[in-house]
Order: sequence, then C-alpha cells, then structure tokens
Amino acid sequence: MKRFLSRACALTAVAGSATLLGSLCHAQAYTVRRRTVVVNQPKLAEATQLRILHISDPHLRAQQSRRRAFLKSLADLQPDFVVLTGDLISEDAAIGPLLNDFGPLLNIPGAFVFGSNDYFGPKLKNPLRYLWTHTGKDAHADDDSSRQVLATEDLRRGLGSGGWADLNNSRSRLTAGPWTLDLVGVNDPHIGLDRMPAPATFSIPESPYLRLGLAHAPYQRVLTAMADDDVDIIFAGHTHGGQVNLPGSHALVTNCDLPTHYANGLFEWPPPGRNTKQAQVIKGHGSVVLDEQMLVQISAGIGTSPYTPIRTFCAPEAIILDIIAV
Repeated sequence: MKRFLSRACALTAVAGSATLLGSLCHAQAYTVRRRTVVVNQPKLAEATQLRILHISDPHLRAQQSRRRAFLKSLADLQPDFVVLTGDLISEDAAIGPLLNDFGPLLNIPGAFVFGSNDYFGPKLKNPLRYLWTHTGKDAHADDDSSRQVLATEDLRRGLGSGGWADLNNSRSRLTAGPWTLDLVGVNDPHIGLDRMPAPATFSIPESPYLRLGLAHAPYQRVLTAMADDDVDIIFAGHTHGGQVNLPGSHALVTNCDLPTHYANGLFEWPPPGRNTKQAQVIKGHGSVVLDEQMLVQISAGIGTSPYTPIRTFCAPEAIILDIIAV
C-alpha cells in the first residue's frame, strides 16, 4: 500500500510539474488573431479596406526578449491604424524598450488608453481571489497608495510622439488613408478613472467613416455608454481571456462584471435580446457584418502579471481586424 501511495504521489507530482511547465510555455506562444468586419457604406464607389492592429496587455518588462521580439514583429503586418488598450508596462525600465520595439508603428496613425498597470507597478496577490470577485474599485480593491507609482507621463509622451491620440477620457478625429475615424476613449474603468467625455460635434464626412471606442477594462457600464454614444466598434483588453482556462478555452473569470462568455472575442453589444448567454462570440478567426448594434472586440492580451506568468488554453495574442467597407 505504501509503495502504491508513493507511486501515486510521484505521478501526481510529475503531472503537476508537466502542467505548470506547459502553462509557462503557453504564456509565450504568441499568435496573431485575424478577424474581419464588413461595413455597408453605400456612398462608396468601390470596396475600401482598413486594417487595424489591436495590442493589449503586454505587461512588459525590459528583459522579456521573446515578448519584445513579438511586439517588434507586429510592424510587419502593415496595419493602417493601431489601437493600444492599456497595461503596456510592468516597470519604468520597460518604457524605452516598448517604444523602441514599436518602431515603425509609431509612424502609423494610432490611439491609446491606459490600464492600471501603466500607473502602478504590479503587486503580489492571491490568485484564487479572482474566482469569487473581480479586483476593481467597486470590489474593494487594494489601496493603490501602497503600490509603486510608474513614470506614466514618460510613456504618454513617447506614445504621442508620432501623433497617436491620447484617448484617456478624451475624443479625437484622425484619418487613416481614405478613412475618417472619430475616436472616443476612457481612462481605466477598473480603478474608477473612466469619465465619458462631452458629446462630439463632428460632422460625418463623405469618405469611409467609423466611430471607434477604446477602454482598458470592458465593464458593462462602459460598453453601454459607448453604445449610447453611437460607437461602431469598441476595443478593450484587461481580461487576459481568462488567462487560466479550461480545455476548449472556457474562461473561469474576466476580472470585471462581464460574464465569462465574453472573456475575449468579437461580439455585439447590447447582446441580441439582451441575453448574455446566447450571443454569438467569435473567438478565433471569423467575420461579421456591422449592423445596428455596436461591436466589441476584447483581446486576450499579450502578457501576464510577472507574479502569475502562466496561461492555459488561452494563447497570448495581438489582433488584426480588417474593416471592409462595401
């Protein structure tokens, strides 16, 4: 009996070690996800395409060479527009490397918002707490005064150096090729910094046109406010796609008030019939037609907290969203 128990314990230890090793490796299995949205714009004489690169949650540290190489490779995708949805860094030392790795992307039109980890350094937390609550302000999060304050303004200046729009509680209008883009964003809802800016007074042009929204954490109040603002597509991150998922990419948590069905992917908001359990979510490659309802794209993100550097059944990702106007 003792020999049996000893073997069972040994097998359990081996299995646990293999699972941990696999989850550590999976956290570096960087991939590019591709999706397509078809927009009906009858004034156009011919089809026109806009390629948007969505980057979220790198949580970069300066010494992460593989993550940096992936970020650097994204310029090869030749996007027309870049959106960043926060949690870009984990330390001040990563600001210079991040900007350097973006390289040619900074010369392409783009926009950004920040997440909490662009303001404060990471802090060791009990990972099990995510199973019963999220860690935002309205869930009695830790006092941010106990965390390291990061050089956010240096990051802001660097991202804006090439003309990227700072959309933290702000609006802007940019052009990308023939497209006119009206942009609105909010500062991180997860730590209660979101304030919807005053309504826009922009006129709708004759050229291909979209209204885009950005937020780090996709709380339902933010999604609803963006839909009420007539946003066509909102981009968000924060959830890490659940990060530690069950087989089949079934998320256990979102770390916000969204159901786990929406941990990542492309979906409509409000959901058809407002039934959050029946709405279709495009998790991988796929296409959808932009109709009356706003589309939400939530990225599973590129990185993790340095204190929980694992992923299971949820590969780190950057997303290419091809918009085709017909």
